[in-house]
Amino acid sequence: MIKHLHERLRLARRLLGQLRGGGLPGTLLLFGTVSYGDDLLCTAVFHELKKRGRRRLWMMSRLPELFAGNPDVDRVLPIDMHFFLLARYLGRRAVQPYYNHYRADEDRDCLPPRHLIAEMCRLCGVAGPVALRPYLVLTEDEVAAGRLAPRQVAIQSSGGAAHYAMRNKEWFPERYQEMVDHLRDRFDFIQVGSPADPPLAGVLDRRGTPLRTTAAILHHSLAFVGHVGFLMHLARAVDCRSAIIYGGREDPAITGYPCNENLFTPLDCAPCGLRNRCPYDRECLRRISADHATDALLRVIARQDEPLETSVAQL
Repeated sequence: MIKHLHERLRLARRLLGQLRGGGLPGTLLLFGTVSYGDDLLCTAVFHELKKRGRRRLWMMSRLPELFAGNPDVDRVLPIDMHFFLLARYLGRRAVQPYYNHYRADEDRDCLPPRHLIAEMCRLCGVAGPVALRPYLVLTEDEVAAGRLAPRQVAIQSSGGAAHYAMRNKEWFPERYQEMVDHLRDRFDFIQVGSPADPPLAGVLDRRGTPLRTTAAILHHSLAFVGHVGFLMHLARAVDCRSAIIYGGREDPAITGYPCNENLFTPLDCAPCGLRNRCPYDRECLRRISADHATDALLRVIARQDEPLETSVAQL
C-alpha cells in the first residue's frame, strides 16, 4: 500500500513538473515507441496543422533528432503515457494516428484506402489539401558533412534489423550486389542502414551512421536504392529520389512517393499486406531482377535536376 502511494506521488510530481515546465499542448502526437518511419511521417501532419494556424504542436518520440530545427514542431517530449492521457483528459487534442489494422491470426497488415500521410492527417482533424511528404531540417554543417563522393548513390541491402522486420519487404542482397557491380564505374555507392545489414563489396561502408548524418548523405546523393521502410521516408524528407523495391506486399500509392521509381509486381494476390508468410514463395520479389532495379535507378538519376513531384490529397 505504502509503495503504491509513493509511486502515485512520484507520478503526480512528474506530471506537475511537466505542467510547470511548459503547460499543456494544443495538439500532442504519439505514434509508438519504436516506429521511426511513422514518427517521421508525423512531420507531415505537423506541417499541415501549422499551415492551418494550429499552435503548441508537441510530439512524443524516442527520436527527438527527427524534429530538430523543424519550425512546425514546437516541443518534443519523451514518451510518457500518463502525461499523454492527462492532456487528453484536460481536453487537449492528444492523438495516436494509427493508420494500420494488424491481423495477428493472418500476420497481415490492413492498410487504409488512402496514403498513410493523408490518413494520419485525417485522424488528427486536418481537412482540405494535404501534401504527401515528410520533412527533416538539416543544419549547414550537417549538410556539408553528407557529401562523401562526387557522384554518390546511397544503397541499403536489407531491412532485417528493423524492429518490425518483415520478410515480405526483403529483396535479395546478391541482387543489390549485382547492381553495384554493374554501376560502380559510374557511381560511388555508399551503403547506409544498420551494422547488421549484409555488407556489399565495392561500396563506401557507412552502415551504423547516426540518423542525421545518414539524412545528410541521402540529401547529397543522386538517388537512394532500397526497400520500403524508414530510409525511403527519410530520403523523401531531404529531397532525395529513390528506386524502391516493393514487390507485392503493399501498394506504392498508399505508402510511397511519385518522385520515386517504385518497383511493384501486380500479381493477382497483390497487394497482400502479409508480413512474413507467403503461399507463393515471394514470387512478387523474385520477379524483380537486378536489371529491373538498375534500370529504375538510372531513370531516377536521370531526373536529378528536376523538382521532386509531390502528390496532394484532398480530405
